[in-house]
Formats: sequence, C-alpha cells, structure tokens
Amino acid sequence: MVRQYFPNKRNKQFLLLAGILFYLISLISGCYKGQGLEPEPPQGEIQGQVEFMGEWPDSTKEVRVVLLKKYPLGIDHSDLMNFVVNNIVKYSDPIPKDSRYFNYSLEVPPGEYGWILVAWFPDIPSYFLGVKELGAYYRDSEQQYPSSVLVNAGETLKRIDIRADFANVDNQDPFF
Repeated sequence: MVRQYFPNKRNKQFLLLAGILFYLISLISGCYKGQGLEPEPPQGEIQGQVEFMGEWPDSTKEVRVVLLKKYPLGIDHSDLMNFVVNNIVKYSDPIPKDSRYFNYSLEVPPGEYGWILVAWFPDIPSYFLGVKELGAYYRDSEQQYPSSVLVNAGETLKRIDIRADFANVDNQDPFF
C-alpha cells in the first residue's frame, strides 16, 4: 500500500508562516546598515587663480598648485621633505610655462587643508630637492602664515587666489 502525504490545515499554516518569516528576515538583513561599507561623501572643490610675478626662469621644469593637509609650522628643514610627502593631498597638472595667470580647480575629499601653494620644480636630475614655494593662499596679505580652508562635502570654494613670485626661486631655504 502506498501512503500519500496530504498536509493538513495546520501544516499549511506553518509553511505559510515560515515562508513569510524567511522573506522578512531576508528583506531586513539586506537593508542592514551596521558596520558595513559606508558610501564616500561627495567630493568638494577648490578653485582659484594664480597670478605670476616676474619672469619664468629658464631652469623651470614645472610649476604646480599643491594642496597639503597642514602647514609645516615648527618642522625642522631636514624633516620638511618627509612632512610634504606625508601631507600632500592633491596637486594640479603642470601649469603652462610663461603663464601670467592660471585658473585652477582641485577636487578634494571633505576636510580642512592648511597649505595651498604654488610649487616650482627646477630642471635638474633630483628636482624634488630644489622645490621652492612661489606663493601660497592668504586670506589677508598681512598674515604671517598661509590660511587654511575647510571644504565641506559637495561644496566649491572659489577665489582661493595665489600670488606666485619667481623671486622666491633664489631663496636658499627649501619651500620658503
């Protein structure tokens, strides 16, 4: 004799309840917002214009706008290159040689940035050793140190203008 399985009403209710419960658990676990990956906040942007003073030296390899997390206040000159390498956030493409004015735009993560400068690189084999600061961003020309900026997610900071002076190429101190 072959026995056939016919679920009774109680088994049907149990299967229906188990199916609904499984569906809800799947739905809720798919929406979990705990310690998983968070989406990156939207980038911010820094825009400005560089005004060049003086003549571009023939010994110029390139000039760029460079953004660092902080200004090297109190850093010994022997540690300066290490400081820059560890704090650089972004830099522009090379600025066309002999430019008088250059408009720049840098997309950056939200945060505070303490040093926005124009860096001059000499045309020598170890040109990183001869880098000079031509100028930096100052809100007020009377300030002793460059101004920091705060970039919020999705925000564009405009008029972060820099005056770059090629007379600084002859300065003996690195970067300053």
